[in-house]
Amino acid sequence: MNVKPPNFICVDVKLEWDWVKPAIEAILHEHPKLTYRPEDVYANCVNGSAMLLTVEQTRFVVVETLVDPFTSKKTLNIWIAWVAPEHRTGNDTETYLPFFETMALDLGCTYVQCSTDKPSLGRLYSSIGWELKTQTYSRDLRQVFNFLTDDHEQNTIKLGDT
Repeated sequence: MNVKPPNFICVDVKLEWDWVKPAIEAILHEHPKLTYRPEDVYANCVNGSAMLLTVEQTRFVVVETLVDPFTSKKTLNIWIAWVAPEHRTGNDTETYLPFFETMALDLGCTYVQCSTDKPSLGRLYSSIGWELKTQTYSRDLRQVFNFLTDDHEQNTIKLGDT
């Protein structure tokens, strides 16, 4: 017998912040290359550019609707997803993706997307019909070049010096 998982509900971040913030801090600790702060998530949810959805206090997702400036097509971006360790099943992503696909359609989106640094999730997405759109690579130049330190200004060409 298939038991349908409970759906996420859209909630007020102000009312859920006491348990959401520590989870976001844990995500950022686990993934130090992410550049946002918990306060950025809070602000985006309060100002309406992102939505917080929860299933009790066991999982949450933060989504945002992005508009392509060239085609005007909308994308539901799954920005942050978290499941309490004791509630992780190993197939949470697969279980809940249909909910977010339906949500995207309800919001008038053409696409749904998410980013991950986990190859296993990439394989899962590919196996269920998602396409890899792009991969982003970056290099921290501060770790490559010694001149990118506090005395960097001495080595920088100023406009008008050339």
